[in-house]
Amino acid sequence: MLSSIFFPQSTSRRPLWTWIPLLIIALGVYSNSSTAQTQTQTQKPALSPERLQEHIESFEYVWNSVKTKHWDPDLNGVDWDQAKIDLLPKVQNATTDNQARAAINELLGRLEQSHFSIIPSSSYKKLKEESTVIDDSDDSDDPTNNNPQDADPEPGYAGMNIRLVADQFLVTKVVQDAPASKAGIKTGWIVESIRGRAMDSLLKITKEIDGVMRPETQAGLIINARLQGDTGDTLNMTFTDGDNQTQERTLTFDKAPGIVGSFGELPEMLIEVEADTLQDGIGYFRLNMFMSPGTVLPTYQSFIKNHMDAPGIVIDMRGNYGGIILMAPGMINWLISEKDLTLGTMKMRDQLRGSFEIPLMLNPRRKNYTGKIAVLIDEMSISNAEILAAGLKDIGRAKIFGTRTAGLVLPSTVERLPNGDGFQYAFASYTTGGGYILEGIGAIPDVDIQYTRNGLLDGRDEVLDAATDWINCND
Repeated sequence: MLSSIFFPQSTSRRPLWTWIPLLIIALGVYSNSSTAQTQTQTQKPALSPERLQEHIESFEYVWNSVKTKHWDPDLNGVDWDQAKIDLLPKVQNATTDNQARAAINELLGRLEQSHFSIIPSSSYKKLKEESTVIDDSDDSDDPTNNNPQDADPEPGYAGMNIRLVADQFLVTKVVQDAPASKAGIKTGWIVESIRGRAMDSLLKITKEIDGVMRPETQAGLIINARLQGDTGDTLNMTFTDGDNQTQERTLTFDKAPGIVGSFGELPEMLIEVEADTLQDGIGYFRLNMFMSPGTVLPTYQSFIKNHMDAPGIVIDMRGNYGGIILMAPGMINWLISEKDLTLGTMKMRDQLRGSFEIPLMLNPRRKNYTGKIAVLIDEMSISNAEILAAGLKDIGRAKIFGTRTAGLVLPSTVERLPNGDGFQYAFASYTTGGGYILEGIGAIPDVDIQYTRNGLLDGRDEVLDAATDWINCND
């Protein structure tokens, strides 16, 4: 879901939308107290009075934010005042940054809920180093470039997807005529390095971090950041092909397809919409983010109207990072006829209204699609994509295929504290229409099916195949 989030400062010339994967990582990678306590930093023998005061002010800010903004006035049964009495002295007596940080994390740990964490300032640097696209194309001294700073670079497009499958980074999709395809890259190839950076180090990092996200999701977001570039930039990669031979490839980014959209204070992001008809007249609709409703929803509505007589439709939420929550009910309204259905409830609290709930009501269209619906999900289906999949499953309107979603559903925000650390906190809870929690669990597929290297090498999308087989069967 959308929220106010901290945006790292980019030192490159790239548009801010290329940082979206890093932002999502920052919301969950360092998410419990044990992680912060294991961070290794160079510490001074003792904190200066000024630095100690920054930690004390940070503790007070965290304590007050939770006290006033948590959706549950009982704070999950925690005596928050007593927690302050117990833990503020630990901050006041801290002699290192880590000691002060550990006390603040201990405070948040008493809630026993995800999306409440302290992100060490050093972690931003580490995450940025792991996710940053290295830009070697410094053309400031190029005499043919009159003023390179005057023109904003256009976001580029590699045209490929990579997923972590059984400890291997596999190419799971190559778009026809896209840069990856032109470079001869094939599905099923194992990715060994990107821009000279070996993938085994990324695998190790994602397994060591004990945070909200499981390794497959963390790795997927970082890989997506590594695959970013401007139009005309080159990308060097090393693979192991289907014959277990090493292949080195260089691709040149094309201008990214799709549309660029934004919402509120969020930066511009690339929105990809795909509406097609598969074999046997099955409809196929894919969306990578719930943004730009003025463009996306009319495209979706036309897609539904054009497939009213289709035996089934596939809604592909794989790799969808979420977005504007009200777009999900808007899409589902075209697929139902029953009234008084809901996608679930969000619970919030503010100083004026106290605790209140916002039901996500569904309102069927006058004419709707009544055939079979298959929804495709994976570990990169995040937030709103999880809500749409679980919601359609709850009301018995769709069958879900793929792997468990990310389980990152709570709306949360990340702010910078006086001591320079990041403070992540959730400001609302979400319960599905079926009465269960998605956060930390994710949407569970009806048919659990994963990519296999052999299937990918054969050019098959086994998840999509399973969905279309179900649509074509008589049950």
